[in-house]
Amino acid sequence: MTQRRVDKERIERADRESKLTIEAERLARNAKTARLREQRLSAEASAGEPGHAKRRRPSKQARKIVEID
Repeated sequence: MTQRRVDKERIERADRESKLTIEAERLARNAKTARLREQRLSAEASAGEPGHAKRRRPSKQARKIVEID
């Protein structure tokens, strides 16, 4: 029985390309995380200023219960 021929160069090239892709995805994910962190921190800082506080909605009055005998 003959052994299957393995293209080692092709496997190595695919391995290099996949590592490059994974590295690029990791860098993009880290950049997005840093950008979102900066946005969150700036939003928290601006929310701490007076005048930008959230207002509560007035609660609806409870309905009166009328009992009929």
